[in-house]
Amino acid sequence: MKMRLHPEPFEQVKLGQKKIECRLNDEKRQQLAVGDVIEFQLRPECTEVIEKQICALHHFSTFEEMFTKFPEERINNVYQYYTTEGEQKWGVLAIEFK
Repeated sequence: MKMRLHPEPFEQVKLGQKKIECRLNDEKRQQLAVGDVIEFQLRPECTEVIEKQICALHHFSTFEEMFTKFPEERINNVYQYYTTEGEQKWGVLAIEFK
């Protein structure tokens, strides 16, 4: 599966500083399974790629619930990327990778 990342989180994944990617648990993410490989692409051109293998999937109802387990994943404004409507509809998935 391919996922695009902005430059800062892409660099953190590349350096091994970021080991969890948080997304809405939409139809695309519901297809993920432990052992799958994610191809992270650097936005906007997607010219640089990092592959990471999923070692765990953590499901939550809300981002706030997820932040209680993974406080280091809190970003300034998660709702700049996601809507509360999407959060309520799909829930949240923390994708942990090696």
